[in-house]
Amino acid sequence: MTKDESDNEENNIVQEPQVLMVPNFEVSDKTFLLSLPTSNNNNQSIIDDIINLIERDQMGPFYHHITKELNYFPFDQAKYDHLIELNNIEIQKLNDNIKSLKENDEGTLELSIAYNDLGAYYTKIGDFNNAKETLLTNAFQTAISLGAKIDILFMIVRLGFFYDNKLFVKEQLQQIESLIEKGGDWERRNRFKTYMGIYSLSIRDFNKAAELLVDSLATFTSVELTSYENVAMYASVAGLFALERTDLKNKIIDSPELLSIMNNTPALQSITSLTIALYTSDYSSFFPYLLETYDNVLIPSKFLNKHANYFIREMRRKCYAQLLDSYKTLSLQSMANSFNVSVEFLDKDLSKFIPNKKLNCIIDRVNGIVETNRPDNKNSQYQLLIKNGDSLLTKLQKYSAAVKLTGDDRVA
Repeated sequence: MTKDESDNEENNIVQEPQVLMVPNFEVSDKTFLLSLPTSNNNNQSIIDDIINLIERDQMGPFYHHITKELNYFPFDQAKYDHLIELNNIEIQKLNDNIKSLKENDEGTLELSIAYNDLGAYYTKIGDFNNAKETLLTNAFQTAISLGAKIDILFMIVRLGFFYDNKLFVKEQLQQIESLIEKGGDWERRNRFKTYMGIYSLSIRDFNKAAELLVDSLATFTSVELTSYENVAMYASVAGLFALERTDLKNKIIDSPELLSIMNNTPALQSITSLTIALYTSDYSSFFPYLLETYDNVLIPSKFLNKHANYFIREMRRKCYAQLLDSYKTLSLQSMANSFNVSVEFLDKDLSKFIPNKKLNCIIDRVNGIVETNRPDNKNSQYQLLIKNGDSLLTKLQKYSAAVKLTGDDRVA
């Protein structure tokens, strides 16, 4: 083979599909803002931005969804018809290419990439059903390599995130995980951490989200799903909720990845200020920063909004517990002064956590004090040992009886 022939052969090699920036999550995020009561004063500006993005990406199916199904703004038949016409032209081109490849009996890899291109276009325009059918059936079944199969699943997972279809996202992430265990490369494993971390955050599994998202900060590459600033914010929220004091300092407050983008990320500034207030026991600043985090971080986020009240409640409990852990008794007035709130508010708020044992204390209103009643760990450990020991003895007795029945002592 001559050098020219070798060069031509290399040029004809078909590469596997690359990670594509579809769908455009800016559209989804802005659409979510229309559902917030606080957005009413700025609705028209948000709508204008959404329409511009829809027209730019020719998102006919998503335009129908947002106007007809969600009814966020009036449906324009002429605009919709124009978008669908553009969609049909592009889809016809992609289908013609697939047909040509089949007729010419081209390789499986070329056909898989053609199906992938069609599925990517359906994903781009927000056509969930056609994207799912094309990617999960045609593209996935014709994909040759394990990496290509994983990338196809990542793409359809993004569309699931786009439409906030948590059950669908869960199913596809489980399939991705099983493929990665068979031999996923380093980059795809890191990408999976981010996807799984954000999914965990969306279903209120803050412990798992913290583990995955904090770990993914140093190796983040999933710009097709979200920005690095958003992942940093998500990691900070989950970390504040789930991490113990030492880990909070090392992994969040002193994180070089978070510190490097702090000045350019207002939402990250809010959650970091709250984290530092808790870590340094700056209780007088805790509630103001908590409200700031609620407004600037939790409410505007599609993944955090539904958990905002839960997060705020648990952060109050965590902060109360941290203060009470330093005292056997503490006056209500002193505690209220620490948080810069009224005694009445503090009494009412503490009462929400005491009956269900979220706080180990009691309130003595007559004497105006809070008494901590920390559980006796040694006693509980002893009781657990006795319980487990009894269970083990019972199992051993059953095992001994079974052995006798199958041995020499078996009755004839």
